[in-house]
This record gives sequence, structure tokens and C-alpha cells, in this order.
Amino acid sequence: MRSALMATLWLVSAPAMAQDAATTTDPAATTLDTLTVRPDPEEVVDLYRFENPVDVAPTVFSRRWKEPTSLEQLGKNGGIVPVLVGLAAQQVQKGARKIPGWKEPEQPATARPPPLDDQQAARALRLHNAGDQP
Repeated sequence: MRSALMATLWLVSAPAMAQDAATTTDPAATTLDTLTVRPDPEEVVDLYRFENPVDVAPTVFSRRWKEPTSLEQLGKNGGIVPVLVGLAAQQVQKGARKIPGWKEPEQPATARPPPLDDQQAARALRLHNAGDQP
């Protein structure tokens, strides 16, 4: 019963599928290119944003001043616990620098010895100059 119903539906739909597959030979028919339509991007206007029209050069005080963290930024950084851990680490670092014999992480650079001694440098210069002349 089921197979007979399927066969009947297939026979009825076969001419319709054949019609879809046929191509038109009408010379007046044209095919248009695909057109993608997108809406214009909306400009986000922040009414609470303040832009100072006066540009002031930084001073000694402004270089040392650090604006306190806002509650929003505090929440984005994980809350009060990571901030307090960071402050505690800074205090431990300040205390560790007072320990006698403490060396700063930034050490002065020391120059390495030249790769060639005087005889080797003179020979290299002589060979280099000899290669320039024909």
C-alpha cells in the first residue's frame, strides 16, 4: 500500500520536475545578477559621553594621577577579590625591595667581548678590502 502510494506520487510529480528543469529559449528573457541588500549601519549615539573640546597638555600632577577604578570596570575585571589580591602583591613587592641584598629585576647591560681578536680582525679587513679590488 505504501509503495503504491509513493509510486503514484512520483509519477504525478515527474512532469512537474521536468518542467522545472527545462530552459527557456525566449530571447527577451534576461537573467539579473544577484543583488545583496543590507541596511545602513546605525550610528550608536551615547548621550552621556562627554568630549572635552579643550586639549590640555599633561603636567607633572597629571602624570602621577591615577583615576580610581569605576564600579563597572571593577565588575568587568572579576570583582573586588582580584583587585585586593593585586594590591596585596604590590605591597609585598614594596616590602621585598627593602630586604638587604635585594637586586632589582632590571640589571645594567654588560658588553660581551668582541668575537675576533686583533689578528683575526686585521685578516678579515685585509680579505674584505682585497675582494673589492679587481
